[in-house]
Amino acid sequence: MSDREKAGLRGAVAVCETERQWFPLQFEGRRYVARELFHVDGRRSETTREDQNGVTSTHRWLYYDDNRLREETYDGTLGFRRVFNYDAERRLSRVVRYETNRTHVEESYLYHDATSTQICYPQFPEGEFSVSVSSMLHMSADAVRIVTLRDRRGNPLEKVLYNVDDRPIHRVLFVYDDSGRLVEEGEAYSDNRIRDDFRNLYRYDAHGRCIEKEMHCPFAGERYTTTYNEYGDVSETRRMSLATEIDLFLQRSWATHFSYEYDAYRNWVTCNMESRALDTGEITHRERQHRRLEYWDRV
Repeated sequence: MSDREKAGLRGAVAVCETERQWFPLQFEGRRYVARELFHVDGRRSETTREDQNGVTSTHRWLYYDDNRLREETYDGTLGFRRVFNYDAERRLSRVVRYETNRTHVEESYLYHDATSTQICYPQFPEGEFSVSVSSMLHMSADAVRIVTLRDRRGNPLEKVLYNVDDRPIHRVLFVYDDSGRLVEEGEAYSDNRIRDDFRNLYRYDAHGRCIEKEMHCPFAGERYTTTYNEYGDVSETRRMSLATEIDLFLQRSWATHFSYEYDAYRNWVTCNMESRALDTGEITHRERQHRRLEYWDRV
């Protein structure tokens, strides 16, 4: 799947400029613009973002002649440059991050007969670490090294987070169905059983789209459900607190509805979003997005 397809775009889109406007009273008139550029084959080339104050930042991706990613740059706040190194067989071997005051290896890779090992070295600016419920399995403020074993297709099989003393914080196992879709991931006991109270579960429709994600962690539980329209775009998402868990969120459950207008390529050009609390029906969020699209076959 190309970067363009991952962005939910259909056809040979060259430019996608999206303007977002928020409409709750506290955000009245707030505006955000993103302009994405794609190569003809779907690789992402550049993304520029402009916030409501007119401040812009730009991501750029550079490639070798054989389309391997060579470099990524970011010129916004806390700007950086990432360089991708490859071995003699053109497999990714190391990712190095260059910042104003430091340089460090972000990732390194080892290759085996049927698997590969990815080693990440997370770096968090002091006081800036935060983690959501959905990512608790995969990140920790104490992690200085994260080792992931992957299969031939690159799917993770096992992930271990280590602290500064090289002691494991927790080990995560991944379970797939016969079609290779992730159906469960969670912290593992020593006998390789996955904990019931620290895991994520996934369910898919006949088209392979995720329609339910259920997250369990020691202090909270959430279930997200997603439905799609005839074009494959999201028509509704729902977040529900799991009654058997302790919920730390003030807004327990909500639903967001999406409506669209489309162009001839079946890409939406207008998206209206409205979120409501499920218990009271109160509108908690309104947003409108407009897209301006340019296509390679129209250039």
